[in-house]
Amino acid sequence: MKRIILLDIDGVLVQPGGYRAALRATVKRFIGEYVIEEDVPVSMEKRGISSEWDMSPLIIAAYWEDVLSRQPMENLSDDPVLAGEQIQRQRKVEEPKHLAIPAFDLMDGQYPVDAAYEQGCFASIPSELRKNLMTESRDVYKSHTFRTFQHFTLGSETFESTYQLSAEFDAESSLLAVDRSNISDEIRGRLNHPDHHLAAFTARPSGIPVGINESSLGYAPEAELALDLVGMNDIPLMAFGKLEYIAAQHGLMPSTLVKPSPFQALAATLAAWTRDELSALHAAYDWHRAGKLNSKFAELPKDFELIVVEDTMGGIRSVRTAGEIFRQAGFDVTVRTLGLTSGISAKAAAFDAAAVPHFENWEQLIKVL
Repeated sequence: MKRIILLDIDGVLVQPGGYRAALRATVKRFIGEYVIEEDVPVSMEKRGISSEWDMSPLIIAAYWEDVLSRQPMENLSDDPVLAGEQIQRQRKVEEPKHLAIPAFDLMDGQYPVDAAYEQGCFASIPSELRKNLMTESRDVYKSHTFRTFQHFTLGSETFESTYQLSAEFDAESSLLAVDRSNISDEIRGRLNHPDHHLAAFTARPSGIPVGINESSLGYAPEAELALDLVGMNDIPLMAFGKLEYIAAQHGLMPSTLVKPSPFQALAATLAAWTRDELSALHAAYDWHRAGKLNSKFAELPKDFELIVVEDTMGGIRSVRTAGEIFRQAGFDVTVRTLGLTSGISAKAAAFDAAAVPHFENWEQLIKVL
């Protein structure tokens, strides 16, 4: 049976130390030297909040909420950078003993930080400051946290070339400096079996679909950097930049297309088989519009095994739903979901709760492929 294998990047193909380093560096510019324990981002990942673009404003907001709930401050700037400096100068209460990200419902098609904002989290933060911190979280022109984070992930030089903006400070790329490959030459060789059709399946920023001769202004090649790192830059890539591109063509929010939406899994599955990212995106859009699979999907084999390797639940949900869509369209598809935990108990618990077989490392996981 033919196998289509979708591979997440962070926590699967790479150990994403670069994003964690950028997260901590970003938060530091707003709240100072307060130490962000690893259980804070891990607990958010367990809840389905996987992007540091959401984590950074949520962590900053949680810190400010803790301080301002005990020591209200008047005349804070609406600018998050200036407000952060004011709060640090004026703070008399102790720093939080532990940061608590409040419970809120994740909504389909909405970024987690936007959901937290709309559900009224962090009410002690003045309204305009809260709005400026927590909204437009993917807009380099409007979001201070996003802009700061991209300085650290890309490095100041690549930031300037990607966005055609002057860097606000000097930084080296944490992705290049800190990320490490999670797979050995042997594992890469086994993944590249002739019967395996692979695609990278990630929420990382990326360039536009391969083969398009258009400006890529604003499309940060972070997923491509990871595939270069692991020696797999020849496989199709279904990443956030590709979704942004197709969303812009049709007036959609890219947040409605990214995993856990089945859109991304449908597009990644077809791209893995055909090696045509753009056609796969157009076909997935036709499904999104009409609710049925078009003739492009007929290029898939009638029976195949769809495997996803993930470290969080978003991609698992995306692929499970895509599998149902394939079956309803007459495909005999077997879905296998495999979790990779890197020994993190919170990830293992989330996989256990969803009945997902999981493994600590690739050496264990590769045995079941």
